[in-house]
Parts: sequence; structure tokens; C-alpha cells
Amino acid sequence: MVLDERRNIIIFLSTPSGFYPSIRDTGTIASVTEPKPCLPGTYKNRSGITDCVLCPNGTKNPGDFTTYCVSCSPKSFCSLGSADEVPESALQTTFQVLAYPKSPESTIFEEILLENTFNIHPGRCLLVSPLFWTLIAASIALIIMIIVVFLKFFIKHPKSKRIGKLLTCLFKHTDLINEGELWVGGLASFSIVVLVCFAHVFSHQYYKQYPIETSSDSFFACDLSLRNAKFETNVQSLSVPHSFTEQEMFDLMNTQEFVLNVDFVNTLINCDAISIEMQLGQTWSIIRWLTCENKNSVLSLSIPLAYQHISVRILLEDIKTIGALRIGLTGHGHQSENFTLRELNFYQSFSKNGQILAQTLPVTLSITKVINETESLTGEEPDFGGIFIPTFIVDLNSLFLSADQYIRNTLPSTTLLLILTETPYYIKNIQRPIAKQKEIIFNNLLFTIVCLEIFGLIFLLFKLILKPVYYLFLRKIFTCHQHHHQRTKSTDTKQSNGQLLATNNQVNNVLSYSF
Repeated sequence: MVLDERRNIIIFLSTPSGFYPSIRDTGTIASVTEPKPCLPGTYKNRSGITDCVLCPNGTKNPGDFTTYCVSCSPKSFCSLGSADEVPESALQTTFQVLAYPKSPESTIFEEILLENTFNIHPGRCLLVSPLFWTLIAASIALIIMIIVVFLKFFIKHPKSKRIGKLLTCLFKHTDLINEGELWVGGLASFSIVVLVCFAHVFSHQYYKQYPIETSSDSFFACDLSLRNAKFETNVQSLSVPHSFTEQEMFDLMNTQEFVLNVDFVNTLINCDAISIEMQLGQTWSIIRWLTCENKNSVLSLSIPLAYQHISVRILLEDIKTIGALRIGLTGHGHQSENFTLRELNFYQSFSKNGQILAQTLPVTLSITKVINETESLTGEEPDFGGIFIPTFIVDLNSLFLSADQYIRNTLPSTTLLLILTETPYYIKNIQRPIAKQKEIIFNNLLFTIVCLEIFGLIFLLFKLILKPVYYLFLRKIFTCHQHHHQRTKSTDTKQSNGQLLATNNQVNNVLSYSF
């Protein structure tokens, strides 16, 4: 027997396993309890005046068993007090916006061109390296040069000399470095052509890697993520007047209609226990949901919102347990010339291991405008895209209860209060091309000229420094060889003079030979 706060007498009668004592209002001073079966998600395995307790985490009781709870499958969501097992996909969180990329380390096209032209790495990078194929062409040119030298000096056949002379004449006509002076310059010119062609192909492919939304992997470069784009992100106040170009994007976002989607996960509450109120001005008005259904123990609500900044109160007049909460916003997209309003469709789930959803649920949803500006490659008007991103302001400790807290909770219903607001600032992302077409053409022309000048400088150094040293070395060898033959015996004088004359002629041929 218990005396309540109204001085009414309550007489508790013992109940068997699977039942709890429910107070029946008799209209008199004394009330007597009556046994009622345990609610779904609870159980009682002994008799007495005690209440039913929540099913432990990982177990369930859909109401068929009142004295025990059964285990859930390992890959399902079974929170404290579960009435059923729900697939984990019911708690899936959906994000629509990723972190805006950062600009590459180098945003100067000249540096990017040089880095990718004169860069060699093993594996796939070796096959796309212009320097690697230039070295291959240079190796082939070196082999051809050795063959020509052998034909001129080491093969004593008139036909070989004619072939060597024909090849040197041919290579002189391909000499881009010394304007047809040296046949070796013609061989080196093939390496320059290979290097320049690869640089031009790289520049053409790099130009098309913009914007990032329509670009694929850069298989023409070692770095697959290479893009012709640089990025800038900043936060701006909504109170600052917008430019005429941006204003249309803001108008599209301000007129987007929202639909609030709420999922009460792992519950047997039905739609007939739900009432919805929306704050219009200073008045709370009762509204009707757009859709409502309980499917697979997930109670789903869709509520059209009258405004973007509004408060909604959802009342569930039922004492059945709820395992988790999932809230989202949806809205239709729109396209208008260079302005694209993206479709809104995000969800955020709230759950806590070993706890159950509370009866009072305060949630604040703050949305922020994100505007992406993409400049054109050809100087046309930029493209704008806009979307809202959510920020939920909640305290999980107030949204969920432990088993002990749930026992002390006497509320007969669950109330969700959602306040939808907007931040006083917006995020502006700007995407620009690193190099436009005119800049790429100019840099490719400059690169070609520089390559020719560098190879020309190498040949000039050969003429001024290496070639005189080479001739001096040959003359020194000839002089030493001549002194050696002068000290030989007189019996070998004729033979030595003949060898000396042949050596002298050979050295003169080498000295008079033009590369």
C-alpha cells in the first residue's frame, strides 16, 4: 500500500512473470493495481510488484515473449529496450558536400610543365616521362653516330664511304640547332623533337583537366590527380550586399522548399499516435504530415515546411520504446542558365550504445549556404552552384537515457522539438584555371625556343672548349708516336717511315673531319 502526492491510497497487488502492476483509476480514494503484459522491448521473469525491465543491448522482445528477450542478429541495430531488430542501414548518415580541395603546391604553369617534363620515376611514371623517351631517342642517335664514324674511318670500302657521306648530308639537313652546319646536330635535333612533342601533348591534355567536376584521372602524367585548377575558399557575411551576378544564386537558394524527414528507429509506435505542430509567427498550428508509415519497426515521417526558418514540434502519445533518431532535409534542385541549385538530400542519425531515446528531444538544425563559383576557360560568364549544408546542435546526453534513468522517467509521451535556423554567413568557393589556352600556347613556344637554345649552347661549348682539347690530344699522341719511331733501328727505317706516313694521314683525316 502506497500513499501518493494527492493523499490517494494505491494498493499494489503481486503480478506473475511477464506482467506488471498497472494502476486502475477507480474514482475513489483507494486504487488497486491490475496486471498487464509487459510492453514490447521489456520483460519480467519473476513474480512480484516490480515493473518490467528493458531488454539488454543486443536483445529484443517484439511483444511475443513477456518473460525473456531473444538475441538479435550480429549485423542489426538492437539498442537498449529494442522491440525488433533493425538493419544498420536504417541509421545511415548521408552527406552531400565534401571538403573543398586545396590548390596544388605549384600554381604556375611553367613550373608544372618543367616538373612533368624532366621528371623520372619508376613504374607507370617512367612510361609517361618525356625525359625518358628523349633519352631513348638520344641513345638511338648515339648508335647512328657510332655507325657513321665506323663507316667513315674503320671500314675501307668505297661504298661505305659513300653511305657515310650520304648520311652526314642527310643529317645536316635536319640540324635545327646549328642551322644545317653539323650532322651531329641533326641527330640531336631528333631528341629535341621528341622532347618538344611530349611537352605539347602534355600541355594539351593538361588544358582539358578543368573543371574538376568533369575531369577524369590524368593518365598522361605521373600524378593522376593533376588538374588545371586552383581553389579559394572564404567565409562571407550575409549582411554584405551581393553582386548582381551572385544575387540570382541567392534568390534560388532562398526560395527552395524544404521537406523535413524524421525516422524513429526501432519502435512499434504507429502513425495514429502522432500529432504535429508548426510555429507560424507566434502561434503553434496543427498541421498534417505529407507521408507517414511504420515499416520494419522504423516510423518515418515527411513534413512539408512552410518556411526555411521555422520550428516544428512532433508529439508521440505512446509509451513504447524508441531506439534511435534520424533527421534529414530534402528539396528539389533547379537549373537556370549558369546557375545550378543542387537537390537537397541529407540525413543525420543519432544513437548511443547501451541507451534508449529520451521522451524530450530538443534538436537545433542550422543550415549554411555553400556557393561554388567556377570561372570559364574561355572568358565567358562564370558558373554558379549552390547547396545547403547542415549543422546539428544537440546534446547526446540529453537525447538518450540509461536503464536507471528510464525507470525514473514518468512521461507518458515523447516530444521532438526541432528548430530550423540559418547561419549569418555563407561559404564561397572559387575555382579558377591555372593556365588558359593563350598562356599554354605561349609557354609551349617559349619552351621550344629554350630547348633549341640550350642544345645550341652545348654545341657552342663543344666548339670552343672540347673540340680544341680533343685536337690537341690527338696531336700530342701523334708527336709521341713520331718520336718513338725515330729511335728505332736503321734496319726498320723504311717500314717505320711507311707506318708513320700512314698514321700521319689517318690523324690528318680525323683532324680535318667535321662533325
